[in-house]
Amino acid sequence: MSVDRKDGRPVHGRVIVIEDEPVVRMLLEELLAELGYASAGFDNAVQALSYLVHIEGDCSFIIADQGLPGGMRGTEFIRMANERWPSIPSILVSGYSVDEQLIPLSTSFLNKPYTLAQLESTIATATRNRPRQS
Repeated sequence: MSVDRKDGRPVHGRVIVIEDEPVVRMLLEELLAELGYASAGFDNAVQALSYLVHIEGDCSFIIADQGLPGGMRGTEFIRMANERWPSIPSILVSGYSVDEQLIPLSTSFLNKPYTLAQLESTIATATRNRPRQS
């Protein structure tokens, strides 16, 4: 566990956030900080995937919005990430209904809008179901 230099709170790990709406992304990153996570936010899956490759998959979990610009949906990003780094837990979020058959089996789904308690519960479920491998 590392410590956030800004306020001394513990940081439980790094989270990749892919959300195209800037205000929603900022609010999600603030919620994650309240829960003790550092985050790297992106507005499209291509940039997020490039960053994930750069950090060699070293993140606690991924949160991806389903409706992303640039031709790659959240489910596609999660599948690509899971192929290379199968131990990274993932959470798919959407304000719209998503066909359950499109959601990878190992992925938790969180419907927008959600509360801090719902986010925290979904993170706990996702990370419990997909423990990190050493």
